Amino acid sequence: MNAEVLGVSVDSVNSHEAWINGSLGKINFPLLSDLTKKVTADYGVLVEEGKALRGTFIIDPDGDIRWMTVSDMDRGRSVSETIRSLAALQTGGLCPVDWQPGDKTLG
Repeated sequence: MNAEVLGVSVDSVNSHEAWINGSLGKINFPLLSDLTKKVTADYGVLVEEGKALRGTFIIDPDGDIRWMTVSDMDRGRSVSETIRSLAALQTGGLCPVDWQPGDKTLG
């Protein structure tokens, strides 16, 4: 889809390796450690306890956030909704509610 995927968390590289070698299994995108918590603070997902909420961001080539979703730490994310939203942004058109790839846009 002509996009890059990056994972960022406030966990250490060792913690990431434990997840990847454990329940996450092989991942095919970079997983970055934000020990300084600067990235999570800059994106508004850092909470008082020094932990990060679950945020997903679609950022355009100019560095502008075009779509985002943020949820509590105990909530999963929808990969299919992220892909649908990326596809909608890539149409360049106005997409109605529940738009799906292949559907017409509103202009």
